[in-house]
Parts: sequence; C-alpha cells; structure tokens
Amino acid sequence: AVVSTQSTGRDRVETPEDQTQPDVAAMRTRAGSEMDAFNKSVFPEGYQLPEACKKVDYKPIIRKVESRAREGTLNKLPVSDLKLYAKGVKLGLKSTAKKAELVEAISKFIG
Repeated sequence: AVVSTQSTGRDRVETPEDQTQPDVAAMRTRAGSEMDAFNKSVFPEGYQLPEACKKVDYKPIIRKVESRAREGTLNKLPVSDLKLYAKGVKLGLKSTAKKAELVEAISKFIG
C-alpha cells in the first residue's frame, strides 16, 4: 500500500468494491417471482438443502479449540476439530495437514 500511494501521489489507497459476489437483494427485486417459480418447479414441497450446502457455524468449534489451547490440551482434540478450526479462522493449511502441523499452526495463531 505504501508503494502504491507513493507512486500515484495519493494520500490513501482506494479499497476496490468486491464485484464477485452477487447482489442477492437486487436479484430478488428484479426476478423474485421468477426465482420462486423456478424453485417450486425444480424442488419438491418441503425440500431441505443437503448438509454440505448449508453454511457452517464455526463459532462453537472456535470456542472449543481456543479453550483447549489455553488449557494446553490441543493435541487431545480430534484432527477433524482441528481442521474445522483451521478452516473457520482461515489459517490456509492444506487439507492433508497432519495433526502435529495443525496443533503447531493453531498454537502459533492463538499465541
């Protein structure tokens, strides 16, 4: 950011607008009834999204892992909990990370 402001002669760098996410509110305003009709024609009455499509609530796992980190017992948690925590806080670890790597990265992250 420093190089950018110096090279452009501006005092601050403008934050670009994220245009990769759809504007759901605008879509609903313009095509709400068509979207509802499509959903009714494709999905049966009472259809529930599969678990894999639902948004994950990371808050409980974050609290659990951080509590165990304070206790010094991270290595007693299952790998699945450690991986879910790493994903929830966006540690950027590979899905193939071993337990020791997860524990080390999480410990460093939490401090």
